[in-house]
Amino acid sequence: MSHKTIYIDIDEEITSVIDRMRKAEAVEVIIVAPKRALLLQSLVNLKLLKKESDRRKRRIMIVTQDKIGKKLIEKAGILVQGKVDDSMADESEMEEPVVKKKQLIENQELIENIRDEQQEENIGSESYFDEPLKTEAVQEAAPFQEELKKNNIDNIQFDAPASAKTENIPPKSLKKGSARKTKDRPKADKSVRMSDIVAGPPSKSKRKEEAIVEKKIEENFEPKKTPQGIGQFYQKSGPDPHFEKRAEKFFSMPSPSIAQESISRRKAGKLDGVRLKSKVSRYFVFFAAVLFLLGGLALAYFYLPKANIILYPKSQEKSSSVDIEADVSATGIDLENGIVPAKLEQQDTEKSQDFEATGSKNGSGKATGKVVIYNDFSVDNQPLVATTRLETADGKIFRITKSVVVPGMTKVGADTKSGAIEVDVVADKAGGEYNIDPTDFKISGFKGGPKYDKFSARSAKAMTGGGATGEAAVVTAQDISQAKEKMIAEIKSEAAQDLKQSLPSERKIFDDSVSVEPVSATPSAVAGTQTDKFSLDVKMRVKTLSFSEDDVKQLIKAKSGNAQESGGTVNFGKPINYVLSEENMEKGFVKFQAKTDLGVAGGIDLENFKKGALGKNSGEIASYVKAYPAVLKVDVSFWPFFAARVPMNEKRVQIEIK
Repeated sequence: MSHKTIYIDIDEEITSVIDRMRKAEAVEVIIVAPKRALLLQSLVNLKLLKKESDRRKRRIMIVTQDKIGKKLIEKAGILVQGKVDDSMADESEMEEPVVKKKQLIENQELIENIRDEQQEENIGSESYFDEPLKTEAVQEAAPFQEELKKNNIDNIQFDAPASAKTENIPPKSLKKGSARKTKDRPKADKSVRMSDIVAGPPSKSKRKEEAIVEKKIEENFEPKKTPQGIGQFYQKSGPDPHFEKRAEKFFSMPSPSIAQESISRRKAGKLDGVRLKSKVSRYFVFFAAVLFLLGGLALAYFYLPKANIILYPKSQEKSSSVDIEADVSATGIDLENGIVPAKLEQQDTEKSQDFEATGSKNGSGKATGKVVIYNDFSVDNQPLVATTRLETADGKIFRITKSVVVPGMTKVGADTKSGAIEVDVVADKAGGEYNIDPTDFKISGFKGGPKYDKFSARSAKAMTGGGATGEAAVVTAQDISQAKEKMIAEIKSEAAQDLKQSLPSERKIFDDSVSVEPVSATPSAVAGTQTDKFSLDVKMRVKTLSFSEDDVKQLIKAKSGNAQESGGTVNFGKPINYVLSEENMEKGFVKFQAKTDLGVAGGIDLENFKKGALGKNSGEIASYVKAYPAVLKVDVSFWPFFAARVPMNEKRVQIEIK
């Protein structure tokens, strides 16, 4: 079989079409599809069909009147034809019952098209609305009813044209745009319609019409030709031009203006529906936005506004003096006894200072100088007492003047650093031979032990002062004592200022209550050492008691006469002066007197004032405040900008007194 023709339904799935194509034994397959067929609605379906046909090495062509479907078929790469030619017919499928059914459907379509043309021609004529009289219809129906009695009613059917009965040939060309699904067309079945029985036998005009139809069918049907393949079909020179003109004439669209008007009405109806929906949507969005805006404005009006009212009361200046005790054992303010909590403040401080030696001594002087002692023994510190002997390579002895601690070794990256400290030394004996140049020393006390080689000393400068005759300056015990007293006095004054700066501004201390205790005092030379100067290193501990000025202000407010009135205010416009009365560091208390000039204002009932101010604007508040003699002036501010009155909600109103 060279080719096979497959007729598909409008709702036939792509899987069914592909399955039917697979079962077809022909190499060339023609698929006839009605308008709006499901197969033609998707480019994917057509590409699947094309892919399957290529895989099975079959050539396919689709015949359809669907304009949109044709474009999709071309995009899918499939051949497309607008009508079924006799050469495309499949002998295996064109069996007699199928051919008859196909002819009857096509004949019925042709009849309906001709009727539509005649009706369009008769529109507006005098006989357009005429109908056969009932009497004539009954008379003409009599012989027709007799014929029904003789024949089975189920076998009554319209007579097909002679050419169709004998040859069963389908029309050569179809009317443009008339391709429909077979099941959607009126079926030319063999049963008699009820309308034919009631109306009686066809009238003369009816018979005339049927004769015209039979004639046109005979003219437009040709004898069946031998089927040809798709390749042979496209090798033909083309259809008869005269036949094409006749087909176009007989199968043209009935009343294009009416059809166009119907399409326009349907499109206009759909457009009106879309416009109506669009309008409804726009109105809904508009009203929703308006409601949302109104709701937001209502919420803003009732819940956003706030008011801040500042009252400036009239005040009188009044002097106040209160005796107060600050005690470290107090945990809170005792208004009745005038006691506030105190806190012990202390810190350590160190200081070093040089002093002149005032003593003198006759005889040769001893050489003095400085050396650096090194610790290469361990990481531990090594203490050395005063008078520790340092010996040169030639046996000269020098002694350190004060006790020191030589630091241990330290690790610096991959290197180890020796511990070192600089000390003052004095020659063990007087004489000019001790005025030696810079040299190395060993600690005599470590001789014979492991530390002897690991501890060393070296002078950077030459020793001086040895061998002089006459009076020489020496350090006395009185020099060391006076140096300690002087440093303690200086540290006490400086430490009080340093302590004040380290404390918060609201914490107060008395300079006279600061106590200084020496922790250590180390002179660079002991009494009797021959030297012009010596240094004193002092470490001191500073102690004092501090108290909070805010606690003092609360006591002063409590002691003022108007402070107990409701809403009364006390303004500390001037600083508070403190006078120390007594201090005892051991027992942990300090007594003093606090003096200041206060601005005392009368009381204002703030709750009643707030209630009376609700709902008023600025002008009404200014008039309302005149009822309160204790108020000098008032300032009112509103938020947000559109608020002009005090909110009715008391929680949204804040009142301050300045």
